Amino acid sequence: MSVLIGVIIQEEDEQLFTLENGSGRMIRMESTMAEKSYPNYPLLKQRPFRINDVPVSGAGVFRFRYGPVTSGIREAGCFHLYTYGEKILRATIDIGWKHREMEKAMQQRSPADVLRLAERVCSNFAFSHSVAFSRAAEMALGIKPTLATKNWRIILLEAERIYNHLYLIYKLASAAAQKVLAAHLSALFEEALRLNAQLSGSRYLMGINNIGKLDRLPELPSIQQAVYGYHQLLERFRRLYEHSLANPNYLDRLHAAGILTPAQAQALGLTGPSLHACGINDGLNDATGSLISLPVITQNEGDALARMEIRAGEIVNSCQYLLEHLKASDTWEDDQEMKHIDTDGTGYGVANSSSGAVGYYVTMQEGLIHRTSFFTPSYPGMHAVSQALEGLVFTDFPFVFDSFGVHFADAAR
Repeated sequence: MSVLIGVIIQEEDEQLFTLENGSGRMIRMESTMAEKSYPNYPLLKQRPFRINDVPVSGAGVFRFRYGPVTSGIREAGCFHLYTYGEKILRATIDIGWKHREMEKAMQQRSPADVLRLAERVCSNFAFSHSVAFSRAAEMALGIKPTLATKNWRIILLEAERIYNHLYLIYKLASAAAQKVLAAHLSALFEEALRLNAQLSGSRYLMGINNIGKLDRLPELPSIQQAVYGYHQLLERFRRLYEHSLANPNYLDRLHAAGILTPAQAQALGLTGPSLHACGINDGLNDATGSLISLPVITQNEGDALARMEIRAGEIVNSCQYLLEHLKASDTWEDDQEMKHIDTDGTGYGVANSSSGAVGYYVTMQEGLIHRTSFFTPSYPGMHAVSQALEGLVFTDFPFVFDSFGVHFADAAR
């Protein structure tokens, strides 16, 4: 499967950043052919900050502004909802409030400095951004990370996936007024953050990754405690989730909310759980490198319930994955030396975040980052939210928005 995740324009040169069965690839293609091959090509090339910005007019239609500082929206972003009462006719999303020119800020800095900036694009995906950038910089510099570094990155990506998915399901339960369920999920989310700190020293997995290496590796006592912690988290989540599925009132709020068809998902270039919920496998789980591939869960309904079910299944799979590989982590040798081939070059890297593919493209000159371009799952995800909201009523809004796992900071860059 081929997915376009970014368009890179340098002077008169244009390259397409694609995923080919989960692995990054740079290709050149004429604009007319690119638009035929990838329907999301114009969106990724132009990257408008106002998504689906086509006003609606008619008898009684008005624009309801929701944001940028509004209860229910965790970041500075704005929705312009066109309606004549309760039905949402169109949802224009303004992500420009969180645009910080991060790519410009990364220019003429050392790779280590840029890596720290990458971690701060969106804190929920800090480790995913860090890994994607480090993989791109390593390709540009000719650095080959050790086996232990590659394996630990995959482990910590799964740790990031667990806490993000727990938080998303907590938000859905809260929106459906399932207060007891939400309280238990909130406790599990906190436990996942504590396990992150147990393994890495950081609740949000910041400051541990570096170019070609990890700045610190967990010691055996911490690993053993984490194994016990993830085992407990897995058992508690399984019982909790199975109990929640017996609540028809909860499931009815999610069922048929924000349906996205497979054709729509592919046309937008979605990856991760939002694409899997439409019955499509993007191959990202097969690109893990040194460790065995994670199983892929798919659903066919394409609604908020399907997106939640995908994430619940991934929590179980990721916990089992961590338990299996953490027990073997003391056998991973870390005795190879990094090899710098050149201080000038280009590279690209992809990481499988909890909401889809994060991709980085870098060019190096004299050991400094000359240019960085990065692409996130939240930008196509915002387009998906906009489409999925049309025709629904206002009470469906939180179920649709939260189920896609998108963030304004991640989308706006």
